Amino acid sequence: MNNVLQPLAIGLLFVLTYIAEHIFPEQKGILKKRHDLMNIAVGIVNLIFSFITGYGLQKLMNYAAIHHLGLVPFSKIPAFLSVLIQILLIDFFVYWWHRINHKIPMLWKFHKFHHQDESMNSTTAVRFHTVELFFSVLAKAVFLVLMGISVTGLVAYGILFFPVVLLVHSNICINTKLDYKLRKLIISPLMHRIHHSKIMSETNSNYGSIFPFWDRFFKSYTKAPSSEIKFGL
Repeated sequence: MNNVLQPLAIGLLFVLTYIAEHIFPEQKGILKKRHDLMNIAVGIVNLIFSFITGYGLQKLMNYAAIHHLGLVPFSKIPAFLSVLIQILLIDFFVYWWHRINHKIPMLWKFHKFHHQDESMNSTTAVRFHTVELFFSVLAKAVFLVLMGISVTGLVAYGILFFPVVLLVHSNICINTKLDYKLRKLIISPLMHRIHHSKIMSETNSNYGSIFPFWDRFFKSYTKAPSSEIKFGL
């Protein structure tokens, strides 16, 4: 997927998800055009920021690869296995970075902007404070270079990451049984909706981005909400 097709595919997926959640909404009361437009505007700013920093990050990773700065020699591992390990490593990092954003007051100050959304839907997936993204890029750059993650590994992770993040933030109605089956493989919508609950004990759980086993292994998993979920802080 080249530099032209990737943004187009992401945009198409976003539009399809947005349409689907209006046809099959989980909560009809949170369908608000003004809210959605504000989140999309924030998302556009963040998209521009991400393209700029992403270009710099790619250059840094290529430099690190040429000079063999990483701890793990992924080039010596069979290609498929190498990419799979890299995806798992990045998701491990994203889990802990997300969790740290909830624990360190300075980071939470910016991350809570994402959680303040009381009408969570697909547009919430792009609602992040740009300062949070700045800190995230710095932390990610250190981790990726230290581990020796390749650009291919990062792109592969992104191909999985965006559809899952879009799905779990969406307001698409999903059967509870199907949701429980889905979370055996990836983070499910209900699992992430719990993370956006106003109840702080639920907010401080279910930190995973793609794979659900990190929460189970590190004991931050909440299976079901204690009551009807109300979004926000």
